Amino acid sequence: MRRKAARPLHEVLDEAPWMSFLPPQARERVRVDAYETYHGEKELVARKGEPVNAWLGVADGLVKVTDVIRSGKVVMYSGIPAGAWIGEGSVIKRQPRRYDVVAVRPTRIVHVPGATFRWLLETSFEFSQFVMEHLNERLGQFMAMVETDRLSDPIARVARALSSLFNPVLYPGVGPFLQVSQEELGDLAGLSRQRTNAAIKALSQAGLVRSAYGGVLVVDLPALRAY
Repeated sequence: MRRKAARPLHEVLDEAPWMSFLPPQARERVRVDAYETYHGEKELVARKGEPVNAWLGVADGLVKVTDVIRSGKVVMYSGIPAGAWIGEGSVIKRQPRRYDVVAVRPTRIVHVPGATFRWLLETSFEFSQFVMEHLNERLGQFMAMVETDRLSDPIARVARALSSLFNPVLYPGVGPFLQVSQEELGDLAGLSRQRTNAAIKALSQAGLVRSAYGGVLVVDLPALRAY
């Protein structure tokens, strides 16, 4: 990702839906305190076991939230597209991070320091409501992830990986066309590129999605979720 082509950080922050809830003084503090980092493909954005120092927003790119359990199996919790924020629970609990955040493609991350985040919780009722709604949606998403992790059908796994990116609360900027390669989608579903390609073809034949240049077009989201 070329930094010279990136939007200014203050513009990225002003586009966040929660910024509109804040009074001018609070918005200015966020603009002053926030900072950004850039990460290459497959690079760690945040490591399991490290202190959680900031709330993370995906300005550009795509990340995944994963963990490796004792058996050595990799558990894929969710994909996080551009425009989404993650880690609010970890910042509130002030405990070491319990998962890895990995860039699926070149990604730009915005960091709102933990102290600033907690100050917003204490001083803004609207921001607190926003975070509570996020936590509730995240819980539902992770419960669905546990069910998906038991699936052996690659078509169902790809359907879940796609439909999980459609959440108006967690990912408000996502439209019907997903800019995601089959390799990236396979990464999110825990499948090889070949099995992902076969699954996409099956879902396309069922009239649920359509492959398009640069990504996947979701034609029937309710049916995709039901799959």
